[in-house]
Amino acid sequence: MVRSKTLIKIAAALGVLAGLGFLFVRSARDSRSTAYTIDGERLRHWALVLDPGSRQSGASSTPGAAAASSPPGPMLALRPPPELAMGLFKQVFARAMESLNAPAVSAIPLLLQGEFDRAFAGRATPDALLGVARNAGLESAAFEPRCLAYRRVSAPGITRQLYFVLFDAPAFGRFREQIGALLNGGAGPRADFDPAALSPVLFIAASDPMFDRWLPLRANPGADCVAPIAR
Repeated sequence: MVRSKTLIKIAAALGVLAGLGFLFVRSARDSRSTAYTIDGERLRHWALVLDPGSRQSGASSTPGAAAASSPPGPMLALRPPPELAMGLFKQVFARAMESLNAPAVSAIPLLLQGEFDRAFAGRATPDALLGVARNAGLESAAFEPRCLAYRRVSAPGITRQLYFVLFDAPAFGRFREQIGALLNGGAGPRADFDPAALSPVLFIAASDPMFDRWLPLRANPGADCVAPIAR
């Protein structure tokens, strides 16, 4: 009889813990899916920026020569006002209830250094690609935030998380297609560069500071989007 009552108490306690765990997970999910907000003015006055070392490396590189050792970071990027990413980071941090890292500099990668070294070095200079970006209207185009997105990658001994904004940006796709077309008349095969390999994303927060390790990032709205962004 005593043993039976003890088992009942244990079962009841486990039930309570399971219920609390369910409520915690649901609360965290609901918190993450609530709309994030930004100031619409922060979606204007973006600036094209080249990596400082790209002009020098682009002048002397031969196609594909440095692909194996190229850093994964952006060679050409579009930088928003810093208040845009910082405002979203504060909202993510408040909801995530865990330690997160913000990128040192927030920008939408347009062309990665590895892509340049593999496909464009010796065929197009960084300044020429910067000109294509300007002609594509990237500095004046409207970048509409599609959603706040989230990715989680688990491996033995480590779990990595990333929060980012996915944008609707026709000018981004137009630029990637236009620079890809530059290769059609060159000696290198088109396989050296995939315009669709990179999506218009802005990193907001991550579980570790190695943001470039997530690049190239091709977003999947159905799987990645967790919350709308309101202005």
